[in-house]
Amino acid sequence: MSTGQRLLKIEPGRDRAETVLMKGADTETEARIPRHNPFLITCFKYQLLVFNLVFVIAGTALLCVTTLAHYAFADYVRYMEDELWPILSLCYFVGAAIFLTGAIGCGAGWCETYKVTITYCALMTLLFLLTSAAASAIIAFEAVGKAEWRVERFMLKSMDRVQSGRIIMDAVQVQLQCCGAKGYMDWFKTPFHTIRNESELDIPGSCCLNATRNFSFTQPDDSCGYELDTEAKAIDSIYTEGCGPKVARFIRENLKGLGAVGIIVIVLEILGFTCGCCFLHQLRRKRKEREMMEQYERLLQY
Repeated sequence: MSTGQRLLKIEPGRDRAETVLMKGADTETEARIPRHNPFLITCFKYQLLVFNLVFVIAGTALLCVTTLAHYAFADYVRYMEDELWPILSLCYFVGAAIFLTGAIGCGAGWCETYKVTITYCALMTLLFLLTSAAASAIIAFEAVGKAEWRVERFMLKSMDRVQSGRIIMDAVQVQLQCCGAKGYMDWFKTPFHTIRNESELDIPGSCCLNATRNFSFTQPDDSCGYELDTEAKAIDSIYTEGCGPKVARFIRENLKGLGAVGIIVIVLEILGFTCGCCFLHQLRRKRKEREMMEQYERLLQY
């Protein structure tokens, strides 16, 4: 060993040589090199792979639930287009982002790439904010209670339009077995009676008890709804419950499914971010350890 060179002791268990020569090293000083833990890296790697596989499935599930809700709301979205479309669009975007982030997380875990893992953690943070916004919008929509009021207001306007409004109301009344916005008597305040010009107490045939089987949209038969001057006669002939509460209830029940999926996804995002940060910490230590070893080896060449 030449003058000025000392033997630098390196802790055992390394995949490189246990000792290296370093010029000018103090004989009483041992190098303190930050070490990664191969066992922890392996554990976090497979945790990240399994977790993000679940995350990909969760993103797919959110997209499927949103699509089902979209088709379920197709007949009713006109009642609350301003409120429902932003929520559904945000859920579509979040579902796609979850799927993409999960795929990136799988790549980060498999390749053990430092930069990809940083990208994954950053995307997970952004995704958490988006999912929280979507879940908050759904919860706020249910809590404020605007659904029923908006539906009833739109229906009352539709009932005043004898032709175009009649088509909309007939479809809703047959499907949900209801009548009017708040109740069957709403029809008494509309121009519907001008079709027959005989009574102001007529109700469309789509409100009739047998409408789901016998009502025709092209040639509607309204005879069962004529002259409903007493509540007893109405109960025997038609559905008396209003459609507004039923439509609002239907929308809220479907939004609950979206909200439940959103909460599950938020929990998964928190776990994924934590796992990703732990994995990133070990990769950083591994990279720093490698860089320091390469620096020491370059010193030996002088």
